[in-house]
Amino acid sequence: MADKESLKEEGGEGGGERSLLGDTLHKFRDKYKTYSGGQPSQQPYQQSHYDTQGGYQGQPGSHGYGQQFPQSQQPYTAPGQQPYNEHIQGQNPPYHQSKPPKSDMVSGLLGKIQGIGSDVAQKLGSTLDPQAYAQYGPGPSNSQNRFGSFAPPREHCDAKWYVDGCDYMYAVSRALENAKESVWILDWWLSPELYLRRPPSKNEQYRLDRMLQAAAQRGVRVNVIVYKEVTQAMTLSSSHTKHHLEDLHPNIAVFRHPDHLPDRQSIHSSVIDSFKNLTLSAAGVSKLSGDALKGLYGMSGDVVLYWAHHEKLCIVDGKTAFMGGLDLCYGRWDTHQHSISDVHPNDIRETVFPGQDYNNSRVLDFQDVLHWENNTLDRKSNSRMGWSDISVSLYGPAVEDLRRHFVERWNFIYDEKYNVRQDTRYSKLVLYGKPLPAGTIPGSHGQQQQQQYGHQPPPPGQTQQYPPPPPGPPPSQTQYSGSNQSGQPQWAAPPQQSQSQTPYFPPPPTQASQHSQTRGPEPHYDQGYQQQFQPGYHQQTDQDRTLTSELRGLRNDLGNFGNILRGQLAGQVHQYQDRYFSGTPGSTARAPANMSCQIVRSSAKWSHGIPVEHSIMDAYAAIIRDSEHFIYIENQFFITATGDTQKPVENKIGAAIVERILRAARAGQKYKMIVVIPAIPCFAGELRDDAALGIRAIMEFQYASINRGGHSIMELIAKEGHNPMDYIRFYNLRNYDRINASAEMRKAEQKSGIDYQDAQKQHDDKVAASRTSAFDTTTAYQPYQQAAQQVSHSSGSGRWNSVSECYMLGGEDIRKVPWEHPGDVSEIDAFVSEELYVHSKVLIADDRTVICGSANLNDRSQLGDHDSEIAVIIQDPTPLESSMDGKPYLVSKFATTLRRQLCRKHLGLLPVQDYERSTANSEPVGVPNSYDMNSPENQIVIDPLSDTFQSLWNSRAKQNTEVYRKVFHAVPDDKIRNWNDYKEFFEYSFRSPVAEEKKDKEGETREKPYLIGHVVREDFPGGVQQVKEELSKVKGTIVEMPLMFLIEEDIAKEGMTFNSLTAPLYT
Repeated sequence: MADKESLKEEGGEGGGERSLLGDTLHKFRDKYKTYSGGQPSQQPYQQSHYDTQGGYQGQPGSHGYGQQFPQSQQPYTAPGQQPYNEHIQGQNPPYHQSKPPKSDMVSGLLGKIQGIGSDVAQKLGSTLDPQAYAQYGPGPSNSQNRFGSFAPPREHCDAKWYVDGCDYMYAVSRALENAKESVWILDWWLSPELYLRRPPSKNEQYRLDRMLQAAAQRGVRVNVIVYKEVTQAMTLSSSHTKHHLEDLHPNIAVFRHPDHLPDRQSIHSSVIDSFKNLTLSAAGVSKLSGDALKGLYGMSGDVVLYWAHHEKLCIVDGKTAFMGGLDLCYGRWDTHQHSISDVHPNDIRETVFPGQDYNNSRVLDFQDVLHWENNTLDRKSNSRMGWSDISVSLYGPAVEDLRRHFVERWNFIYDEKYNVRQDTRYSKLVLYGKPLPAGTIPGSHGQQQQQQYGHQPPPPGQTQQYPPPPPGPPPSQTQYSGSNQSGQPQWAAPPQQSQSQTPYFPPPPTQASQHSQTRGPEPHYDQGYQQQFQPGYHQQTDQDRTLTSELRGLRNDLGNFGNILRGQLAGQVHQYQDRYFSGTPGSTARAPANMSCQIVRSSAKWSHGIPVEHSIMDAYAAIIRDSEHFIYIENQFFITATGDTQKPVENKIGAAIVERILRAARAGQKYKMIVVIPAIPCFAGELRDDAALGIRAIMEFQYASINRGGHSIMELIAKEGHNPMDYIRFYNLRNYDRINASAEMRKAEQKSGIDYQDAQKQHDDKVAASRTSAFDTTTAYQPYQQAAQQVSHSSGSGRWNSVSECYMLGGEDIRKVPWEHPGDVSEIDAFVSEELYVHSKVLIADDRTVICGSANLNDRSQLGDHDSEIAVIIQDPTPLESSMDGKPYLVSKFATTLRRQLCRKHLGLLPVQDYERSTANSEPVGVPNSYDMNSPENQIVIDPLSDTFQSLWNSRAKQNTEVYRKVFHAVPDDKIRNWNDYKEFFEYSFRSPVAEEKKDKEGETREKPYLIGHVVREDFPGGVQQVKEELSKVKGTIVEMPLMFLIEEDIAKEGMTFNSLTAPLYT
């Protein structure tokens, strides 16, 4: 059953209108009355596949390539516009060096205000009402925008990338501590106790809940939307998130959505009974009744079921946006070296991952996050799992589109669920509204006033700015001066101006009135943004009632014209204010940003109250098809179809990949695609257990997309007579570490009488306590601390609590890293390995175009009517002279530096990241990314098509794979072709730290000598030095994806039969 708070929400006043089934119950029953006789959606298993070692096996057959995309997946071309590949051939957007384009309607007006100072611009801004900004925000209708998005490409934006959570969360903390009026957060999961800076002992005030509370106390309005999980299936505890945050301050409001279970008053009792005492493992799901399944999995119509809100978005003061793959939750913070050990026998206060933030979801999922400090995963013997991710921050006109997205979502959920609540903290949002009276804290005047007022400006003279970080390398002086060839838009740098490192955190322009004082006869309100009107402002008078229909129509026409005029004027003034009048008094003005950013999304009726939009999917397909030389993809999943024969998979991104590769192959063109995805989906469970059926289902769909089943990408390329490995390759990430459970720890335990794990738990409990008592000297772990200080430290000051530096640039050779007793068996048992989980959602085309957001490469994220997603397409006109396949080639600074940073990290060509020291890359947008263009390591990754790069990339992946196979028996592995191979290679040797012992067929318990992820000691008669000799060969984290893993098996069949309701869940 749902938690008590959920039932309270769902069963409250007005619940009948908000029920899951409501008036659709009869339609629901009709649709599924034949459920028990439905046809399974899974296709019969086929043995055909593309063998990367032996070529194509099986008979050629019909396939989806050559078929046209369905109409809904064609690259979008608006009427009168060029298609994507003509509009920006080679990913080159039509950048303009001149002033922003102005429509004829407002060009004269803008010409008169163009040279006026900021005071005049702000005065103009104060007369613009919310409708005017609403007109500016949306831009053309969806049918007019590229890729069918709700938002057009926006020029004059600024963007910044973040690789991994350390930099990203530091930047978010910078923005939160400077928030003046609003913080809007949209997350799949939000952990209030998350530390945005590490270590926690030195950054108590930078815990997320404390930062939001401090902002609320300053008068900032905090609005949070989190996904409301199926409580039987997930451990996110959005209920804890909501109540914990709302209890901090009345200025914090949290919405949870959707309600998966219906109101008790309007649901048939058999459906409720289906969920009683239900444990939703994958095995359990396959046994659910039809009524229970339709309450769990995604459907059409008015019924909300399993699909999730998956966006990751944070907007501060309506000016700066953070988005991408990183939720503000446990398990996401990480550094470039991805240490998977966090044991500090000398000083527990050096702990980096407190409580359940030290997590390995492949071994044990999060447990009871309400008590997040309690972690049942023993860090003395089990590693955490590293987390590789990418996010961005944005500034400029594209943020308006993100604000619109958030306001639409908030108001949609408010209307659907929260409008009946008797709680003054809940109200609708407007894009722009008039400020509160001076000194008033938002929320103190009740619901009506909250609806009227949108923002509270900071007091004059109190604008807070960040101090500049250490200067990075000088900007590139290269400039493209070649002639503009036919069909190729010209790349050129923006006008050369001095750039300061002042971030974008000016206060929003003061708006003295919510409504224009130079209005038309009567205002026109956008129902999507403002349903509530000011009392008395537009009450009908007797004179209004006597207006003839003709006059009323004329009045409306004039009003609408005035709205359009004000809307366009508002947009232009907003851009000009941002470009020329932002910054602190006396600061050096930044050069105007000139990136093109387009917001794309996956949204539908259930998630957003709109018709289905799948502009992310359309963008992926179009950009892949129109790429010139190279595509780089990092994604959490890779599930796609090449045609209509791979049901239930529907997205045709795979077809675009096949089309582009075959076009290159037929033309004899060198073309490459690199795809980096996780080795195993991030769910707990040993692969052959019933509980891991969901993992195996996802893996089967991925292999069917890549190289199995007869219609996969590699098979279709091979059927055309080309070697797919020449064009597209797949990779995973993996790393190792050493847990410092040494003799020094044992001595401290003996001296204090306290086990390290117990002391760790007591420390984490204090980290979770109030700020004033978190690290005092009376805490229970102090006896261990005192004993640890008295023990001699032969291995140094704690540097070797992790050895992750050894596979990074400039790191120590692992063979030289000390252990207090050389040759002690404890050291060989201390080495651990785990997959480095790829959670990124990024595509980089030709080092010129970037798509980054929350969307995975699967149906759930791409189709639009499943999970809700948000992403941004970034095209930076700042040119860099580079090369592609050895030939001179101009690339985009933003795209190429991001791609090079990622490649260098995976190859081990980045130095170790010091998480206690901030850099330019850990600041919000406004401080440019720092990248060492002149380093030798950069030269290696400049040209992704060069033989030098390809050789290094593939040789390191191969070498690392062989080491992990030999030392840790890492799975999955190409040597494992069937379940018998799996048992011999892995299952007989390793035990899970949380699994009970199982008896074999003879009824005897087989001893499994090693914990998962540890060294198979018997394979190394030479002891730990032999192990270190092998590990010294590991460079970076890149490994080969084992495309032959379980190739002889139907991976998901064992223990589960797919059906038409369960299969789409995993796609």
